[in-house]
Amino acid sequence: MTAGESVVVRDWRQARAALTAARAEGRSPILLTPENSAATYGAGYLAALQDRARQEFPDVPFVLIVDCGDAPGYALACLRAGVRTVSMTPHNEKIADIARQMGAELVRRPT
Repeated sequence: MTAGESVVVRDWRQARAALTAARAEGRSPILLTPENSAATYGAGYLAALQDRARQEFPDVPFVLIVDCGDAPGYALACLRAGVRTVSMTPHNEKIADIARQMGAELVRRPT
């Protein structure tokens, strides 16, 4: 599979469409939630979105990046819920360290 571009997803319907297209095209997409989505949708919803995508598309390597805005509390909640990749603006080194300890990652939001 080849690396794909970022696709903004807000719900399962959009995630499924992006992953179906990626499977057909042999791409590895980056699924990106809208800015500040952790505050809007909540950690549980976003972790469930990630888990369902992994369960239903085990053959499509993808990354779901959950945008936590500038709120460390939302980032921590997402990490505790099992989200593997979060983004924050500005970058927060304490959250990055906690993410690493949990086997997750804090990244910069793709543009």
